[in-house]
Amino acid sequence: MPIIRRRTFLKSAAIPAVGLVLTARLQGQAPQAGRVFLTGDGLSLSPLEYARLLTRIADSDGFRRDTYLHGGPVEELEQRFAAVLGKESALFLPTGTLANHLAVRVLAGERRRVLVQEESHFYRDEGDCGQLLSGLNLVPLGSGRATLRLEEVTQAVVQAAGPPYPAPVGVIAIESPVRRAKGQVFDFDEMKKVCAYARKEQIGTHLDGARIFLASAYTDISAAQYAALFDTVYVSLYKYFNAPFGAILAGPRHLLDRVTTLRHQFGSLVYQGWETAAVALHYLEGFAERYGAAVRQGETLVRLLEADTRFRVERVKGGSNVFGFALASGGALDALRERLAQAGIVLGGAKGATEGTIQINETISRRPPEEIARAFGVL
Repeated sequence: MPIIRRRTFLKSAAIPAVGLVLTARLQGQAPQAGRVFLTGDGLSLSPLEYARLLTRIADSDGFRRDTYLHGGPVEELEQRFAAVLGKESALFLPTGTLANHLAVRVLAGERRRVLVQEESHFYRDEGDCGQLLSGLNLVPLGSGRATLRLEEVTQAVVQAAGPPYPAPVGVIAIESPVRRAKGQVFDFDEMKKVCAYARKEQIGTHLDGARIFLASAYTDISAAQYAALFDTVYVSLYKYFNAPFGAILAGPRHLLDRVTTLRHQFGSLVYQGWETAAVALHYLEGFAERYGAAVRQGETLVRLLEADTRFRVERVKGGSNVFGFALASGGALDALRERLAQAGIVLGGAKGATEGTIQINETISRRPPEEIARAFGVL
């Protein structure tokens, strides 16, 4: 299965060039219920849509803001996520990078060696923050794969603790789904084995579950079931809960108390976070049902495209909401992307690119999949 390397990812996944222009063109218009974004994990809300939603929320009876992330929607959001994830406590943080970093830092303690997937966000996309700011030693395993096998984890742990200069492993950090592996999910049976081994060896475990609620819709394994295997778990608030920014870190209260102090020391105790918390709470309500419907709609669309010999659609083994897409002719996608934009449908990708992706999010439920397929030219 192809792995997204950093330069390739920056060229294709950020919707530059034509894709960015088309997205901006659509977002700059007044909100329209029929707009479909086949890129990203969420609704791609425009500034106007954010402003209108926040106005409705703030105008509701009993609404109150937080102060320095205490009270108001922030406190409610933390309580809701702690309950949904089955954890003792949850804490709001401004970014997922900070959530991953501080969780692993407190779990590691004096044992600073950390096992990670080579393709993970923590290892490849966070500017070596764990190494530079917390003295962590990230050891990458499983090149080109989302799933780490118990055997390779065990071998790494034993080697680290061995003579002549032992440096025992303090944390195993796992990302699932893995963005750089086109949304591939870490195999659940192997995940259970790795986490049980870590618990036996008194090694901390952290789940980068930024997109774990998306994974649940494809695996029928709840976010709480995933989270139960780990000491701490991070969930993104902006990817598909559509907040402007933010992250939730859930876990034992005694660990999150330490993270609370570090949050301040790292300059992230913002004066108020009600704007992002209120939006995330709004979209958390009923998300599983809405996204389940989107997954079914997406499956219908993918099957229609697969049946058309002019297209090539790649299903990622063990994947989630990302599908590879190309023209069977091998030609550039520019003309198709332009035609779709005229129909109010955004297909991401760089100018001149011959390959792209289709990502399933809630916007696909705005129109029948057959109608979207017709915009592709499927009869």
